[in-house]
Amino acid sequence: MTDPTSLPNFQPHVPAGPPNGAASETPVRDRILAALADLGVEAKVDKDGDLEFSVNDQTLFARAAEGEIPLVRFFGQWQLQEPVPADRNERLARCNDMTLQLNVVKMCLVQESLVVSAEHVVPAWADLKLLTPLSINHILQAVQFFFQSWLPADDQPQPGVDGSQQGGV
Repeated sequence: MTDPTSLPNFQPHVPAGPPNGAASETPVRDRILAALADLGVEAKVDKDGDLEFSVNDQTLFARAAEGEIPLVRFFGQWQLQEPVPADRNERLARCNDMTLQLNVVKMCLVQESLVVSAEHVVPAWADLKLLTPLSINHILQAVQFFFQSWLPADDQPQPGVDGSQQGGV
């Protein structure tokens, strides 16, 4: 492994400007709200300042951190239940394995809940109308994969056979 103290200290890269010249001064949370509205999804601001919305009867959130380098975290949480075993180490190992296998999303456990999130740096020129549904779909698919991964192989749904494959946002 590389010794992290031996890594060079690079100066931050400051881009010349947005690639398409379409910078936005609109706050990230407002841009996400507009992207959700374009998808026909109603959102409200909760007591923590996050956007709360529902897709496919699942409650999700978007938390924006404005600033020099704006960030957004799309996330949701689900209660752990059968067929997920009670052994915390098994649960953590599965979260770790799936986080390493999947793109965009990460999984973790908080008490008896599975938390799945997708986090992004959001420059002014980022296309949130593309990033928002992509993140939502990845989160919902990851949750489905997590719970299905505990089923015996013969109980696994087959795409197209039993109609279990869900459409996206």
